[in-house]
Amino acid sequence: MLKSLLRLSHSQLGLLIAPFIFIAALTGLLYALTPQIEQSIYHQQLFAEHEVGALAQPLSLQVKAAQEVLPKETQITAVRTAPTENSTTRILYQAPQDSMTTMAIFVNPYTLAVQGQLAAYGTSGVLPVRTFLDQVHRNLLLGEGGRLYSELAASWLGIFTLTGLLQWWLKRKQITTSPHQRNRWIRWHYLTALVILPMLLFLSITGLTWSKWSGANIAEIRHWLNSDTPTLNRQIQMTSHSQHVDPHAEHHAMMNMATDMPVLDLDYFDQMVTIARANGLMAKALQIKPSYQHNQAWMVEEMNHRHPIQVDALAVDITQQKVIDQVHFKDLPMSAKLTRWGVDMHIGVLLGWWNQLILVLSALGILVITAFAYRAWWSYSRPVESIQQLNKSLLQLWQQAHVLPLSLLIISLVFLYFLVPVWVVSIVVLHAIFAIGQLFKRMKN
Repeated sequence: MLKSLLRLSHSQLGLLIAPFIFIAALTGLLYALTPQIEQSIYHQQLFAEHEVGALAQPLSLQVKAAQEVLPKETQITAVRTAPTENSTTRILYQAPQDSMTTMAIFVNPYTLAVQGQLAAYGTSGVLPVRTFLDQVHRNLLLGEGGRLYSELAASWLGIFTLTGLLQWWLKRKQITTSPHQRNRWIRWHYLTALVILPMLLFLSITGLTWSKWSGANIAEIRHWLNSDTPTLNRQIQMTSHSQHVDPHAEHHAMMNMATDMPVLDLDYFDQMVTIARANGLMAKALQIKPSYQHNQAWMVEEMNHRHPIQVDALAVDITQQKVIDQVHFKDLPMSAKLTRWGVDMHIGVLLGWWNQLILVLSALGILVITAFAYRAWWSYSRPVESIQQLNKSLLQLWQQAHVLPLSLLIISLVFLYFLVPVWVVSIVVLHAIFAIGQLFKRMKN
């Protein structure tokens, strides 16, 4: 029964599910190359030319330069300092005509020249090309419903990897010695899979970690285990003392009355950088989020996701120059650290260009594995024959199964639903389709 179950779950069901994995690998391959693509397309916006030995201007002046081209009645939502000596500073603001769109202004930190604007997406402010490829990989541009495809691929990738490993172990002598041409393709299929096996499991697990349905369940489990990633508390407890600390409060109040717009003291950006350095945030790339409310703190966080990563964050009562909360990566629960490392490696930033190379080779390996599998299948079967054989194998498996293993299988599926719901639903749907097919077949006979 074990061999029948392995053949059914790996070989026969694989013929139906493999196209989803193939598409996920192909789109993932493109996404892994986005740093180079972005640098080529957005060279003007991303790179800051300067004379040798030139010093960067204060951050406040860089923000001021961006303010000169900001649309009226807009607020700066974040400022990201230049991550390298040859990079521009990004000033993010909410587009007034569309509250869902964030725009990034790119400022040369040396000359204060504005080098363009681009739409930015998400909390990390990714640019249009990366966003497009990310959405293609995540949902095929079909919206939230399209995420079914990527979660289905991630779910089955792990299953196929484990069942394929076990099947190879049981049939390794037969596969190695058989002269049949079909087995030559199968040998290459297994050999390639064994080479990249750790990455197959890694991509499956990390893909599920930040998927829509499995990801939500995993996050809930982490919450039950008290292993959530801590978030900064930016709420300032107002007292009679803190309400009168800001030496510019009267000026700010006058400006507010005149324009009905909160006033942003640009000197605060320089002060935030100083406070960040004094409290151990040493990454070159910082993201500063200003506050326009007296009872909410400013925030500064490190943006270096390359190992060893620097993602510490501070909440600062800027009027009192006081840190009111902080989150340090070294203090996070191990599950939060593993999630952070896993996500960063999955998107190719944790290990620099080595990470990209590993992802590219892994994606190519998955494409090759799939091609070898279909080539071996085509040498002995055809689509209609395969569907008929799958239907027959599934029926035989259910008929031969005893009550105890069948009960354990059902209980396992119920348990797994809370970890990989899309995979379990796909199993139920496939069974339902084949059951309906058998019913129609009997009715015709």
